[in-house]
Amino acid sequence: MTPRQIVEKLASFPNRGVATSHDIPVLEFLTGLFTGRQVARESFKTPKTYISVVWWLIGGLVTGLLTLNFLPVAGLFLTLVFVTMAMLYFNWYASPVTGFPPLVKSYNLVVKTENNHTSKPKKLILMAHWDTAPISVLYRPEMVGNFRQSLKISLFLMIAAQFIAILQFLTPSNFVMLIGNILAFYFLLQGVIGTIDYFRLGYSNGASDNATGVAAAIATAEKLWNKNLENLEVELVLTGAEEVGMIGARAYMKKHYTEFHKGTYLLNFDTLGNGNLKIITQTGSWSNIVYDNDLIQIAKQAVTEVPALKNVSTGAWHTADFDSVWFQRAGIPSLTLAALDTNGRMPNIHRPTDILSNVDFLPMEKAIILAEKIGEHLNNT
Repeated sequence: MTPRQIVEKLASFPNRGVATSHDIPVLEFLTGLFTGRQVARESFKTPKTYISVVWWLIGGLVTGLLTLNFLPVAGLFLTLVFVTMAMLYFNWYASPVTGFPPLVKSYNLVVKTENNHTSKPKKLILMAHWDTAPISVLYRPEMVGNFRQSLKISLFLMIAAQFIAILQFLTPSNFVMLIGNILAFYFLLQGVIGTIDYFRLGYSNGASDNATGVAAAIATAEKLWNKNLENLEVELVLTGAEEVGMIGARAYMKKHYTEFHKGTYLLNFDTLGNGNLKIITQTGSWSNIVYDNDLIQIAKQAVTEVPALKNVSTGAWHTADFDSVWFQRAGIPSLTLAALDTNGRMPNIHRPTDILSNVDFLPMEKAIILAEKIGEHLNNT
């Protein structure tokens, strides 16, 4: 199938939500694309959506603040625990809250060539997530530009809540408790605003986010496999539960980390259906995560060698993060290819408008050209 046909088929499913009635049919379709390849479906446990994670964090924090009214020691403890877990989760670190019930089973699809037993000096992991996101009011066009600022404010107020808990424990006062109760109401309100569209509208279709990324990753893998590269092993990983908090990518890294060597690289594809193709060099919502490694330099060099890529440039994405974050922090040279509009945003993501008729295939096609060129560079240098 062509990349466009793969996008069209994936978009024909109402959604690709984790542990919905559609996820297994989606995985069966994807598996059927790899005749003559080694295909493994690796399972892992995950929350079904980030909604349960958010409400665990908000519920625990609000309970802690309200408990300060009559049992300061317990309130202080609960506030400390849930603020810490929230800071980890929203800074895209592993957080214990992602292990809280209810948990479901999701899958990563790992694809290799049949002759993969031959050891090669370099390894390129091509990654894209197949799942789709809950629809969120925070991604409305009039609101998404303030996403990072809003998240920073919420995290700052969580830290403030911790100081309120400490102060109320040390020197109880009605004024301090009033502030704590106001913060509890604020967090509840934020939780309702952030999740109400999911309960109203369900999941996005995900034609751009991330059917385009899956198609680009598959097409690139096939092109590189067909070249029988002498020095580069190519592995394709299609992850689940990215929209929960990059859970699938972390599960893959934990399972296979001992297989990685100094010549391991990660190239991630995410949301290539609108705007201009970007080599993402900065991510992170609270703090900046800077991508500056050999793979980034190879990508920049490759752009100068192909006329069709002359408008490709670097970009930053500070609204949530990508699967590549785990690998970047582990010291594995990584990059993500994504498409951003002139305002640095991804149009339609996490909204009902992320449908096939709103997809522009040009960024995806450029990503495939660039990714193939990156693979050739890795093999030849």
